[in-house]
Amino acid sequence: MNSLITIVTFTVFVIVFLWIGALAAKRSNNTETDYLLGNRSFGKIFIGLSAGATGNSGWIMIGAVGLAYSMGILSLLIVIPSFLGELLFWTFFPDKVNQLSVEQNSQTVPEFLGATTKNPQGKRLITLIVALITIVFIGAYTSGQFAAAAKTLDVFFGVDPKIGALIAAGSILVYCVSGGIRASIWTDVVQAFVVMFVAFGMLASAIIVGGGVAEIISKLNEIDPNLINPTSDGSNPWELPGLIVGFFFFGFGFDISQPQVLVRLLAGRSPEEAKQAKWIYLGYVYSTLIAMLLFGIICRALIPDLNDPEQALPFYAIQNFPPVLVGVVLAGVFSVIASTADSLLLVCSSALARDISPNFHLRMSRKYGIKYEQAATLIVGLVAVIATINISTTVFSLVLVAVGAVAGSIGPAMLIVLVKRRTHHLALSATMLAGLTTAIIWRVLGYSDILYEIFPCFVVALLLHEVLMKSVYRVVR
Repeated sequence: MNSLITIVTFTVFVIVFLWIGALAAKRSNNTETDYLLGNRSFGKIFIGLSAGATGNSGWIMIGAVGLAYSMGILSLLIVIPSFLGELLFWTFFPDKVNQLSVEQNSQTVPEFLGATTKNPQGKRLITLIVALITIVFIGAYTSGQFAAAAKTLDVFFGVDPKIGALIAAGSILVYCVSGGIRASIWTDVVQAFVVMFVAFGMLASAIIVGGGVAEIISKLNEIDPNLINPTSDGSNPWELPGLIVGFFFFGFGFDISQPQVLVRLLAGRSPEEAKQAKWIYLGYVYSTLIAMLLFGIICRALIPDLNDPEQALPFYAIQNFPPVLVGVVLAGVFSVIASTADSLLLVCSSALARDISPNFHLRMSRKYGIKYEQAATLIVGLVAVIATINISTTVFSLVLVAVGAVAGSIGPAMLIVLVKRRTHHLALSATMLAGLTTAIIWRVLGYSDILYEIFPCFVVALLLHEVLMKSVYRVVR
């Protein structure tokens, strides 16, 4: 492979992304509202594609491909329950999120939940808990994106993973720090089209190279008959129902809890536009997810002996494409990583700069203006890179841990608020902590291999909330 041509092609795409980010920064009016929410000016197309690009993350082309490579056709079963879970959220809640955030003048998700109580101490407690969860676990999620980028650059160019993580972080931070969410959303939309082109093109190419569907199925059957068995090997009767229930709550819990997705709804210009983004979001996310899962399954037949299944896509590209197209594929992988990483960085930095200590934030903002938010974004990016260099786990596992912890804690609280269930700041705080504790214990005990932790987290957290509201806090209210 001619690495120079690949590098040049990839560099052209990166320059385009940086140019778009620079345009967004130039359009900014240098206010905090613009940096965090783009002055709430985005319509349904930008909301849907940006939320979809953010939700896809590096695991679509790295983690999901690796999962499908290992599991075979069974991996496709995550699509239906996950889709139904996300459909439930996007049908009933996006307009409520947007409307409530405007009424409360909430600019971050911690602020959004904190504003549900008029008690100053209660508001401070809830905001702090949500901010800490965001910084720790969304920060880990960010590290997962940088790890995905490092793996990709390692396969394409033999770049040391530490250097690869630095390259990815540096490229993203350039436009993310300067342009805020406006730069993030603008680049997300362009990156979404690049991802679609690469995802559909890779799938079509793999089918042709594999000799057609019948030939691919035959090869998979020779390697392992379980790869074409959609109901698992039967050794664990709980595997299939656990997979279905777990990924339904993954889909619903992800959308109702993840700050990087919710902030797109906060940034919408109206509740109607937020709700109308539903099919744009779902169409983009699930067309690219299905394409990448099918591609991963086919790669098992074409490249059967990979040591790391999460490197299947770059290995396939190097073996089958000319250098120019390899550069395009690399741009697609970078796009899906960057469109998530920049969003994660911004919600982490806003939680750090604004929500951990509002009084300190007020003093710093008065003194330094928007530069204080930009500095926080840079600091979060640097910490995430350091964490990436020192972790040793799969991208898929890291994303699942981070999403599970955030969804299991913030998710139940958001549901209570959005359905306008009677609550109290102490009950809501206990709900989040109970969900987080359940997520950690469930995974440590290994039960997540049977049932993804978001479901038990919701059950425990919501039950605790109802018990507290009917007993202990009835007197307090």
